[in-house]
Amino acid sequence: MGMVWQRPRGRSDTRQDKSGAAAAVGGDLNAPVDSYPSLPILRTKELIDFRMSALSYIRRRVFGKSWPLLKRVILPTVVLLFVVNALIGNRESAKQEYSNLIVPGEALDPILENDIGMKTHKHHEAQAHAAHPSKPSKTQDQPDLAVPKPAPPVSQSSNINSNSKSNSKSDNNSKAKPAKEKKEQHESDDIRNSAWSLAKANISDSHKVRFKGHAITEDTVTLTLMSSADKVFMSLNKREIYRNLQDRGIHVVVLNQHSGRVTAKRVFDTFNPGVEEEMVEFVDDVQDGRIIVFAVLDEASKGLTWRGRNKLRELGSRWSEKLAYRDMWALVTRKGGLKLAETYSNVATADTGYEWGGPVFLRTDFDLEEKEPACSWAPNERNEARRLFCRSNDGYGAMCDCDVTSWKDVFFHADDQLHRNLASQQLYKDLGIAIMATDRPHYLYRTLKSLWEAPGLNRDKVAVYVDTHHQGVMDVAKLFGVHLVVAQQPGNSSAIRIRHKMQRILGDLFMAKFPEGTVPTEGSQKDAVPPFACTSILLLEDDIEVSVDIFKFLHEVSPIMARDPTVMAISTFNFFGYRDVANNLTQLYRTDQVNNIALFLTSKVVHEVIAPKWLPADSTREWYRTLIDAIQEEAGRAIVYPEVPRARHRAYSGITINGGVQYNLFRDHVLALTTDYHFQKEELERLELSQYEAWLLNTLKASKPLAFDFCKHDFMYEHNPVVMFVNYNSSREGEADWQYAMKCLKTWDIYAEAGWKGVWQFHFHGHLLSVVAYPTSPFSYLKPASYNFVTAPPTTTTTTPSSDTLSNSASSPTPSAS
Repeated sequence: MGMVWQRPRGRSDTRQDKSGAAAAVGGDLNAPVDSYPSLPILRTKELIDFRMSALSYIRRRVFGKSWPLLKRVILPTVVLLFVVNALIGNRESAKQEYSNLIVPGEALDPILENDIGMKTHKHHEAQAHAAHPSKPSKTQDQPDLAVPKPAPPVSQSSNINSNSKSNSKSDNNSKAKPAKEKKEQHESDDIRNSAWSLAKANISDSHKVRFKGHAITEDTVTLTLMSSADKVFMSLNKREIYRNLQDRGIHVVVLNQHSGRVTAKRVFDTFNPGVEEEMVEFVDDVQDGRIIVFAVLDEASKGLTWRGRNKLRELGSRWSEKLAYRDMWALVTRKGGLKLAETYSNVATADTGYEWGGPVFLRTDFDLEEKEPACSWAPNERNEARRLFCRSNDGYGAMCDCDVTSWKDVFFHADDQLHRNLASQQLYKDLGIAIMATDRPHYLYRTLKSLWEAPGLNRDKVAVYVDTHHQGVMDVAKLFGVHLVVAQQPGNSSAIRIRHKMQRILGDLFMAKFPEGTVPTEGSQKDAVPPFACTSILLLEDDIEVSVDIFKFLHEVSPIMARDPTVMAISTFNFFGYRDVANNLTQLYRTDQVNNIALFLTSKVVHEVIAPKWLPADSTREWYRTLIDAIQEEAGRAIVYPEVPRARHRAYSGITINGGVQYNLFRDHVLALTTDYHFQKEELERLELSQYEAWLLNTLKASKPLAFDFCKHDFMYEHNPVVMFVNYNSSREGEADWQYAMKCLKTWDIYAEAGWKGVWQFHFHGHLLSVVAYPTSPFSYLKPASYNFVTAPPTTTTTTPSSDTLSNSASSPTPSAS
C-alpha cells in the first residue's frame, strides 16, 4: 500500500536544524521518501516553490531577463530625479516665501535679492481686491487684510482732463479733512508730502519688504543698510542718510519715528575697552519709541563685554552674544518696542576669502507714526526750547524726558545760598568760561550741564568756540543760550589748529596783543565782535566734566595769584587724582610742570608772560609750550592744583585720545562731590613760594623714611607723614623704578608729571606720602645712608642689541637686568 502525502501542520514543521534541513534539502532528489523518517513527506518541486519569496517570484516570472537593467539603470534614475525634485521644490518655496514676506526680526537674505518680485504674494492680491471690489478674488480662503484703499494712479499722459479730475479729487479730500486736524499736524508730517514719501521714492512693489499682515501705505518708509569691513551705508527710501568709511566700531543712527529724520549719529569703538559704557549710557538716554540702527565697521567685539551685550539683547538682538572678532552685524530696533530686523555674518563661516565676516545687507520697512504726543510741560520759553531741541536731537536723557516737567529739574541743585554768596563777589563778574569744542555735541552737552549744576556760574559769560557749523553743536549752544563762535582755524595738524583757536580766545576775551608773525594771515577775522570781555578765564574742552564746587574752589584759591606773582595759573585737574591717593579736599600743591587741563588764567599773566612769547604762526608746537617756557625761564614759577580734582576727562574718542587711553588712564579719576568744606587760612598762605618751600622741607624732615613695596604688601592706615625715595634721573630711560612705585600706588604712572622739584605728594591710607626722586631732587640729601631702594622687577621686553653685544659670540650668556 503506498504512502499518502499529508499537508504540514505549520511553518515550524518545515524548519529543521542545520544538519537535518541541509540533509533534507541538499540530499538526493531521486531518493525514496522512506529514507527521511524525521521529515514530512514532501514532493521536491512543491518544497522549492514554497520557500520561494515574492520578490524572487516577481523577478523570475515578471521581469525575467530585464531585471539587471531595471536594477542598475532605471531605479537609480528614479531616485535621483526624486532627490533633485525635492531640492528644487524647497528652493522655489523659499523664493516664494521670502520674495515679499520677511519674518519679523530677521534680515532679508541678499542671495535671494535678485529673485524678489518674481513670485506673487497674497498681500498683492489683497491690495488688488481692495482697489477693485467688483473683481472677484482668485483665492477663496484668503483672509481679509486691513489695507487702506490706495490713491488712484497718476496718468503719465498729458491729458488735461485726467489731471484736472485727479486734482479735483485731491482737493475734495483735502477739504473733507477737518481744519482742527490740519492744525495739529507739525513738521514731522512733512515727509509724507515731500520727496521723502514712499509714494515718490520710485520704489517698486518688488523692493518693499513686508511683514506678515502689514499693509504698505504712504506712511511706510524702507530702510536699507550695509555693514562690512570697510564701509557702513544707510539709506531711507533710497536716499542716503549715513555713510562712513573709516571709523572702526559700532555705528549707531537714531531716527525719529514720526518724521523719519536722523536725530543722532554716534560711533563707539568697542574694539577698545570701556567704550561700551558710553554706548550703554547713550542708548539709555535715547527717547522711547525712536528707531535705533546699529552697524559694525571693521571690528567691534574685542572690548564688548557682558554689559554692552546685555544692553543689545534688551533691544531684541539675538546675535550680540555671539558677535566675535571681525564679525559683521547689523540691527534695526525700536527703543522700548520690538526688533525690526537683524543680520549677522561670522568670520569663521563666511565664504569670502578674507579675515573678516562677509558684508551683510539688510532691508526692512516701518510705518511713521501719525502724531507725536506732546509732553505735558508748562508753557514757557525754556520748555519750548526743550521741545524744539528734542524733536531733532536724541541721546540727552532727562532733557527730553517727558516726566521731567521743569527746566530746573533737569539739573542737580547743590546750594542756592552758595550761588547767591558767590554772585555777590567780584570774580563772578570778571570770570568768563571758554569751551573749545569739535563735532561732539553730546560731550558739549555734558560739559555745559556740569557747569549749570555748579553754584557761582555767570551764565552770561560762557562762550563755545568751534571750527565748523555743526548742527548738533549749534543746537546744544542754542538750548543753553551760550555764545557760539564759529571760526575755521588754518593748519595742517591738530596742534596748530588748537593753538590758533586758543590765540583767538585770548584775543577775543582778554584783548591780548600778539607779536607780529604769530597771528595766521589766513582764516583770521579781525572785524569779529568778541562775545564778552573779562579779566580772568577758565579754559575748558568739550570732553571735560567739572565738579559741583569748582567756582567755590576758584573763588577761594584765585587770590593767591595776586599775592604771589610766581603763580602762573591754577589747574583744576590732577593727573594723580585717583581714589586711592586723592582724599583731602583742601590739600593744594605747587608744580613746576605744566598741567594745562581745565586751566584758570588771568589777563595779567596773558598780557605780560604768555602773549609776548607766543609761538610763530608756522610753528608745529602746542600752545602750552609757551607756558612751559615761561615757567622754566624763571625759577620758582609754578602752577597750583588740588589733590582732589575739580575737573576730569570723560571722552572715549577724540583727536589725540581713544577708548583705551580713557579707560586705562582717566576712567578712575575722582571728582569733588560736595561744597561742605572750608579752606584754612594757613592752607592758602603756604602756597606762596617762600612758605611752600619751608613747609615742604619741614614735612620731609618730619616724615618717616619708608622702603616699602606696595605691590607686595598692604600698608596700614595711619596719619603719620612718610617719605619714600626712588631712583630717577629725569630721563625716560630712568623712570622704571618711579613708574613701578606709582603703579603699586594705583595712580598715574605713564610719565613724571605735576611734581615740585622732584617731589610728588598725596594722601595714601591716611598718610601724607612724599615720593622723592633720587638723586635729581634737591631734597635727596635727606635720604638715610642705610636706605634700601624699592626697584622694579626685571622686564622681558626685547631691546635692540648694542655694538658691544654684537661683538660677543652668539653662545655667550646675556647679562641679567639689574
